[in-house]
Amino acid sequence: MKLIKCAPMLLLLFCAACSSNVMDEAETVRLDYWEREESTGLYREEYIDETNGLGMFENAVNSAEKLKNQNVIATKPLLSLEFMTESEERRSYHLWVTEGGEGYLQSLAPQKNRTYQLKPNSTEKLTEFFSTKENVEILQGDIEFEQR
Repeated sequence: MKLIKCAPMLLLLFCAACSSNVMDEAETVRLDYWEREESTGLYREEYIDETNGLGMFENAVNSAEKLKNQNVIATKPLLSLEFMTESEERRSYHLWVTEGGEGYLQSLAPQKNRTYQLKPNSTEKLTEFFSTKENVEILQGDIEFEQR
């Protein structure tokens, strides 16, 4: 009898785990930097693994909070990132980090257009990471959301 009462709770827990934003088995993350209007036209791709910052990107995704109003971000992202796992599952996002300390993710795959806000600590660590990169500048100004 108790098992039957627990069944809805177990189903809810199972569904929450399946639709989670948690990234914990990544082997690498590929960063595809977007060109800025004022840039020299350099496009860059970079692979990050456990030795050079993968955990920082995993933590940023894992701690990000889903926004209540799921508006699509209109501002051009800093970069796109794709996590790759041993099981060949791929999770892709656009990433925004601003000089004002804001950070956002927008899910591209497997869920589309889910918008998340990064925790201030994650945004700070990512800002420090990007400050060491040549020809990479965090975004200036505010993030613009599409009007619905």
